[in-house]
Amino acid sequence: MLRSNYTFYYLHDPDNENIGYVGMTTDTIQARIRRHLYEAQGREHSPNSDKNQWIRSILDERKQPLCQVLEVSGFKDAQQAGAREQYWIKKYREEGKDLKNMTDGGLGTPGYFFDHTEETKEKLAEMATKYPDALEKAIEMRKAGATYKEIYEELGMSRSNFYKEYKDIVNEEAKK
Repeated sequence: MLRSNYTFYYLHDPDNENIGYVGMTTDTIQARIRRHLYEAQGREHSPNSDKNQWIRSILDERKQPLCQVLEVSGFKDAQQAGAREQYWIKKYREEGKDLKNMTDGGLGTPGYFFDHTEETKEKLAEMATKYPDALEKAIEMRKAGATYKEIYEELGMSRSNFYKEYKDIVNEEAKK
């Protein structure tokens, strides 16, 4: 059975402890925070998202958002982890926290397409239909000797999305 450790966390303002973002990662917390900081500095997608603007406002004060781990859980698939992330986001929103999350959580929240063209939206919808178990498919392909490029092209994913969402898990699971 496929299992991965998912760490659920929130980021908060160091001055007032206001929670601004809830997330999950299979990476180390330190690595995920570094990636948040990198993204907020405009080096990756959505540099003007509410989350990235919020992080930059803290960085402008020569501080960093602080991270609080909520839980570490093993799930047999990413969908279960996504449901748990949705739980945490909903919980904090119901408590009145002004979260900067762009979605309600989970992996690939249905109906949320950022600023994609109609063609890209169609491809994403096709991928979701064609590969509802994209992670399992990617692991099978890697075990069979496929390169990462072959995997993300077969899944219809961009290189950056594949590396961000799947590479570490695929690599780890393919070794088993």
